[in-house]
Amino acid sequence: MKIGILGFGHVASATVQAMMSNRDLIASKTDTPLEIVKLATRTVTRATNRVPPGCEVTDDCWAVVNDPEIDIVIELIGGTTLAKELVMRAISNGKHVITANKALLAYCGEEIMALADQYGVCVLFEAAVAVSIPIIKTLKSSAAANHVTSVVGILNGTSNYILSQMSEHGTEFNDALAQAQEKGFAEADPTLDINGEDAAHKITLLASLAFGIPIRFDATCFKGTSGVERADTQFAKRLGYELKLIAQARLENNKAYVAVAPMLVPQTELLAQVHGSMNGISIAGDLFGSAFFYGSGAGGKQTSSAILADLIELAQHAKPGQSAGTPNLGFRKAALKPIEYLLPHERSSQFYLRLRVEDKVGVLAEVSTIFANAEVSLSTLLQDESEQGLTDLIATTHVTSWAQLQSILPALQQASAVGQPVIVYTILDEHPA
Repeated sequence: MKIGILGFGHVASATVQAMMSNRDLIASKTDTPLEIVKLATRTVTRATNRVPPGCEVTDDCWAVVNDPEIDIVIELIGGTTLAKELVMRAISNGKHVITANKALLAYCGEEIMALADQYGVCVLFEAAVAVSIPIIKTLKSSAAANHVTSVVGILNGTSNYILSQMSEHGTEFNDALAQAQEKGFAEADPTLDINGEDAAHKITLLASLAFGIPIRFDATCFKGTSGVERADTQFAKRLGYELKLIAQARLENNKAYVAVAPMLVPQTELLAQVHGSMNGISIAGDLFGSAFFYGSGAGGKQTSSAILADLIELAQHAKPGQSAGTPNLGFRKAALKPIEYLLPHERSSQFYLRLRVEDKVGVLAEVSTIFANAEVSLSTLLQDESEQGLTDLIATTHVTSWAQLQSILPALQQASAVGQPVIVYTILDEHPA
């Protein structure tokens, strides 16, 4: 099977290098020879001496997807415009596609998969989510006979590194972000990481694979870490939690809840032990029970491992222009069913709240009365040491509805002495009833 590659950035160059250095191992896994025959990049000279013998390097992406000799196109240019056009053309030309482009699949996955079904080819994307964790193949194959009810994880290494630094070392958010950029854990423009969108792309794909539902990025709620304050990471620790950016897909009362947000995770949970730039994913199914996966979520070598795993799968099970037999999203297209989605305000949970008030007699009683009058039961209520006549009140609730909590926020805001918005985070229930 002949391979064409689009792009020669960090991931693509690592993939080419890994395929050359591990060629004997890869060859031992399949009877079908694999050969990179064409690579497209804007800077031809950069790749010329770094590709296998006989591989043509060009600056024309269309020459790759239109080449009749190429059986598999590996898309590694990113974005959702040119990448989409190239992927759609490759599929229309009867070529299998391997991609690490989670944004492309989150926004355009339904259209891409429909076209792949029409032409009977594979679209594989193990490298799009948590690259060192084989979560895509797990959901498509290993857990195939299970009714999966939840996928909960830390899917963005940049945000996890930042929150880990804030929690463990008391680092301010901007300083932790700068450290992440220095270490290569964050892009020069980290917007998609810190606003939660990157993790939202990934959990959207996992929800489709887990539940057999269409890819609906517009139904995924997401909030990032950019507003997290160091104080809340420290108070969370004092209360027995870690503040983490959590992506979750759950089935509740035959509805799907798919969301990303900073949450307090009990320190007894494995997800609370995922530090630095690492990823962790917990899944639950009716037959296997629960399973936890841990590994790196980024890196050139790690991503190349996932890409080459998809390549070997194609060589083992597919033929040029023919699918590998397993549906691209794990479920037959006819079996994919639209589903209703839950919004955050429609769910109940435990909550963490922090408000800054005057350090004077009666304030604690006033705040307690606000909760009591709304019948919001408190689990803990503590007062931090005063500073310049002000103090932080930190409360955690028992399970209550988001709507009920929202009803008391105006009164709590009025009790705040400095006009600072009341800080609210959900507490993760890893094992909901």
